[in-house]
Amino acid sequence: MGVLHALKLGLLLPSKRAVFQLNRVKTKDFLTYLVLLNVLISFPNGVRLISKSISSGEFGKESLLILFIYPSFIMLFGTIGIFLLASIGVLIRAVAKRKLVYQLLWKMTVYALTYPIMLYTLFDVLGITQWALNLVLLVLFLVIFLKMILIYPRIRKGMDG
Repeated sequence: MGVLHALKLGLLLPSKRAVFQLNRVKTKDFLTYLVLLNVLISFPNGVRLISKSISSGEFGKESLLILFIYPSFIMLFGTIGIFLLASIGVLIRAVAKRKLVYQLLWKMTVYALTYPIMLYTLFDVLGITQWALNLVLLVLFLVIFLKMILIYPRIRKGMDG
């Protein structure tokens, strides 16, 4: 099961069945999936950095930066990005009056990013990097995320207050 199951769920979103199965993914598998998405998004640029460094003869000096610091920054900024996108989910949850906790919104954010990250990486490998493309990928994420949130039931009157 594991990470491949997590990937399958990410690819099946925003189907109702996949959304409800997200909460059943083990934390270990979820965190591995999160790391793999970060590796995927950083891979094309990482390869470019390594090849540029090798061709300039500076790889020995720059290897620490490229192999350790760059991936660390990708994980840090990826986590911050997920935090910000999950915060948007908190606003959507409040407006839509859905029964969701922040931890699940955070998890849903990661899985909703599956298609946008895969497409971003593909376009990056092909050398297609436009701000409008990034905007389209953000809209794709928001559509998937919104559909996922709206699957959850509304808060009934009198329950939380």
